[in-house]
Amino acid sequence: MSIERLIRFAGEREMPPAEAVERARLAAEAAWRRGLEQAPARTRRRYLWVPLACAAAVGALVLVLQPGSRRATAPLVAVAQVVTLQGDATLQGTAGLLTRGATVFAGTTLVTGDGRLAAAVPGGLSLRMDRHTRLRCVDREHLVLLEGSLYVDSGGLNSGPALSIRTPAGEVSHVGTQFQVQVSGQTTRVRVREGRVALLPEAGAQQRVIAAGDALEVSGSEERWQHGLASLGDDWEWATTLAQPLIIENRTLAEFLTWLAREHGWQLRYGDDALQQRTLDIRLHGSFDGLDTPSMLERIGLVTGVPLAVRDGSLWVGAK
Repeated sequence: MSIERLIRFAGEREMPPAEAVERARLAAEAAWRRGLEQAPARTRRRYLWVPLACAAAVGALVLVLQPGSRRATAPLVAVAQVVTLQGDATLQGTAGLLTRGATVFAGTTLVTGDGRLAAAVPGGLSLRMDRHTRLRCVDREHLVLLEGSLYVDSGGLNSGPALSIRTPAGEVSHVGTQFQVQVSGQTTRVRVREGRVALLPEAGAQQRVIAAGDALEVSGSEERWQHGLASLGDDWEWATTLAQPLIIENRTLAEFLTWLAREHGWQLRYGDDALQQRTLDIRLHGSFDGLDTPSMLERIGLVTGVPLAVRDGSLWVGAK
């Protein structure tokens, strides 16, 4: 990797506050005065250059920190917006907790402790962070997963903006998909739920393509593949609980069922063709905010008269 890219991924250093600069200036001045008082008269003249040097040094530091400098006036670039929070999460280097609706800017690092969060990236891409995860947001198309688990949903095949996630194993990019990246120390694991993901290792190694139902774990030069993995279950369900609620007002029942099945990794099955056509004609109104999945299915069944049931990894519409 080039030095330029390393610097870009590392981000800017935290700048000291004005109070710290003033304390440093006062401490330097006090030290100079003590030395001047203790020195012989003939030596004091040699100290006269010290305040000038101190003033120049502090002045240079203040110049760097001035709001009018080029770096300080660079426009902030919004990367994402926090849409769901479970527990606490922070931006590294700040004392306050994140809130729902907060904007995440380029160059910042999202940190979850015992909490989880979901953030929406312009263009329809959803980022969901599990507990104990640190994610540096370089810009809208480049992230660095420092540790923990990140779930990505582009919104469907061949949709959503481009995205590259740097890990110890290399850069992970997607082709319209749902996938999860986990980093623990120098071990990286990529598991794909839908679509395909490419892992481009460092040092010019051959690109690895991971398909739906597959997982690749890389630790140093060692690789371990798994195939035929389920698209549902506990490994995915934590991310489903962070999904931004679908706005159902005036949507068809078919749209809602398709969204719900995709979030849980279920197959969507209809009792017959007539019932499938009927879901295209039924329009929903109101809101399901605050309801869990079983409650949503129960309410829809009561309101529309269409029986819904989850069995064997499938969402059944009508009798099986």
